[in-house]
Amino acid sequence: MAKKILDLMLWSPERDILNCEITYIPIKSEGKLTTINGSEIKKLDHGFLILKEDIKVPYQNIVKIDCKNNLIWKKHRKKFTVSKGGII
Repeated sequence: MAKKILDLMLWSPERDILNCEITYIPIKSEGKLTTINGSEIKKLDHGFLILKEDIKVPYQNIVKIDCKNNLIWKKHRKKFTVSKGGII
């Protein structure tokens, strides 16, 4: 879903990716989030967002897209409850 939103932001004339911020979980990050500006995007590739520094960000690692301080998309994660018997 994140790729579809990024495609829309990059290729629609009325949208401006330069006014957007993309938050993602970097590979090997220990759960820390990184936020980049849309101007850092080099291209959208099969399975990855490619940044200008040739950093590959898997689409499944994108957690949020904000444009002009408005939330455009947010990844919804399932919440689990852990009990003595395991995950419910």
